Amino acid sequence: MTDKISVNSQSKLSEAITALNTMYRDQKFVVVSLRPGKDRTLDQNALWFAMYKRISEMTQIGDPADARRYCKLHFGVQILLNEDSGFQAAWYRVMRHLPYEEKLAMMGEHKLFGPDGFPVTSLFNRAQGIQYTDRMAAYFTGQGVVFSDLLSEVAA
Repeated sequence: MTDKISVNSQSKLSEAITALNTMYRDQKFVVVSLRPGKDRTLDQNALWFAMYKRISEMTQIGDPADARRYCKLHFGVQILLNEDSGFQAAWYRVMRHLPYEEKLAMMGEHKLFGPDGFPVTSLFNRAQGIQYTDRMAAYFTGQGVVFSDLLSEVAA
């Protein structure tokens, strides 16, 4: 059983403490991971998948899954390398030496990492998600891809 609670109010803090107490009482062993910041939003996920589809339609990159792998590797990995020392250490230890094609393949469905591939965007907080959106838009707009109908303050 894995629970994830975002604490953003006194009532959510109480809920988290109660859940932790209950889990400890029932199981006697609990692993807790804490980090500051907001999670990325469902709107961001929907926007990214619309952008991957548009990229695949307007470039030679391939299908939306190919666009997703490309964006995770070229934009997402760089964001995490710049901002997350734990990710940076793991990336350089495990992935750095691999050929480009293998890194790209690991960004999508993979037997080691499951249907979402090597975790990149799933590790983002909301601010990192905004950076990812902005970097994709800037790069692919320069390649002639039009996103103006997809991008809005609400979705970003």
